[in-house]
Amino acid sequence: MISQAPEAEHQEHGEAAESVAHDEQHEAEGDHEGHKDRPHHLNDVAVFLGATDEPGHPTEFTWGLDYKRRVAERWAVGGLFDYAGGLRNAILAASVTWIPIGNLALTAAPGIEFHRERGSSEDCNCPHALKSGDGGGNGEVDEDATYFVFRIGVGWGFTIGDSYAIEPQVNLDLVEGEKVWVYGLNFIYAW
Repeated sequence: MISQAPEAEHQEHGEAAESVAHDEQHEAEGDHEGHKDRPHHLNDVAVFLGATDEPGHPTEFTWGLDYKRRVAERWAVGGLFDYAGGLRNAILAASVTWIPIGNLALTAAPGIEFHRERGSSEDCNCPHALKSGDGGGNGEVDEDATYFVFRIGVGWGFTIGDSYAIEPQVNLDLVEGEKVWVYGLNFIYAW
């Protein structure tokens, strides 16, 4: 077998390494097909501002906090807290997020809803309400309770610089046989 001259072999390896480095840089920058992915930071913390739309109740302002830690290139785990003031409901959940393409985030979050009593039966059309004729006796619609909740969410992050992003988000909370929509914006800081 005839070997190449050392200079030609070195030049061939140098060009191949340069090509691989260029491809890796191109992939790391996320410049695929004209869009730029969010940089791959290990940690994201976000403030959520939005609304909760629960059947039988007016839409209520909702705020929350969200933390995610990347455990793989396309997977993150974390936790979230949401509070819907007028409904007096708070949610605490663990989350798993999959980032299949670009800045698309699909989230599943099992957790607990802390539900607070709401007042008179005229204020609520809830299917789970305890009304005065249903054993409540005092005219209150429902009582303080804790429920299992499962959240399914989707969002798309828009990068602002290296460490910030805004992510419009839509979530469906499945709780006690009801479907509750929670939608709004996550204001994200990543490091």
